[in-house]
Amino acid sequence: MQEQHPIKHFAPGWFAVIMGTGGLANILFLWERQFPGLWRTSYAVAVLADVGYFVVLIPWLLRWIHHFEYVRRDLEHPVATNFFVTMPVATVILGTNLHLIWSPYLAPALVFSATLACWIIAILGVAGFTLFTTFRFIRSDAAPDPATMNFSWIMAPIANMALLLLGNQVLGSVLQRHPAWGMTVFVMNAAMLGIGFFLFLFVGAIIFVRLAQHPLPPADTTPTFGIFLSAAGLAVNCLLDLGLHAKTLGLVTEPGLFTVGAAALWGFGMWILAIIAIICVHQMRRGGIPFSLGWWAFVFPLAAYTIGSQKLAGRFPSPLTQGYAMALTVLLVLLWLYILVNTLRGVALGTLFRGRPLAPPEGGCTP
Repeated sequence: MQEQHPIKHFAPGWFAVIMGTGGLANILFLWERQFPGLWRTSYAVAVLADVGYFVVLIPWLLRWIHHFEYVRRDLEHPVATNFFVTMPVATVILGTNLHLIWSPYLAPALVFSATLACWIIAILGVAGFTLFTTFRFIRSDAAPDPATMNFSWIMAPIANMALLLLGNQVLGSVLQRHPAWGMTVFVMNAAMLGIGFFLFLFVGAIIFVRLAQHPLPPADTTPTFGIFLSAAGLAVNCLLDLGLHAKTLGLVTEPGLFTVGAAALWGFGMWILAIIAIICVHQMRRGGIPFSLGWWAFVFPLAAYTIGSQKLAGRFPSPLTQGYAMALTVLLVLLWLYILVNTLRGVALGTLFRGRPLAPPEGGCTP
């Protein structure tokens, strides 16, 4: 039996809405030179994301304070536990919106302090949830159920790489305001990339072995395949930005190796996008993919890959790179609109706040 409650059953993945929406705002803003009128749309989407961050934060915190037993149940769930890390990643996206979109309207010192605070909060949150989720499946006494093994398991590795979306912007500001901090921030960014990339290789290998040995996961977990794309998109962003900062700091003479590596990973993203599309078509033909909050797992990964494609098109300007980045943007906008409408419908009907109540203590009674 299920019950409806907006706080008890407030899913940990709600911050994925902010991640995808804020990412889309940045993408639209970056198209401003080619399409001058898009800045208005990017501002509207950014307002939706940044106000939404605090709207989502309130019930998220209330749940930890007043219904921690439900939080603890999700922390021990093999799939739900992986989505707690969306909160610090959403904080990263909030910081990128402040830096990229809102900085012309705010005092430089305020922007620097706010983005630095967002970055530090995100590092602490990502580190804590990464260690927890990693240790959780290492200490498990029983083999995991193949039905619960999907690409949500790579959320923690992806989150570590996502830190660089803001970390590289913070580094750029630090080099202007406090150059002595530059090397420290650069090393932190490189460390986060290393943690995320190698954890992605290790955990991703586990998921691929599972896919080779068992049938596809249930249809309702299909959106988690989208998370796989974020690895390629974030790696492209990381390498391009790290290469530029490495040159600025005098660590390399030219960032060419970083750029070529980013191009190779960008190509890998093409394959990932194609295989996700094939899997989705396969599931649609077998009965469809039921809508849930998990559909937002399609949006942020595609946004990360689209931003990476925009940056790569700037380094390798050609009809292929620029046209591909535009096609990804159109796909992202259409997907975002469809998922947003269905999410708002789910909120209005209360279907996104339904869940199984905790069993009463033995000998107790249901209130």
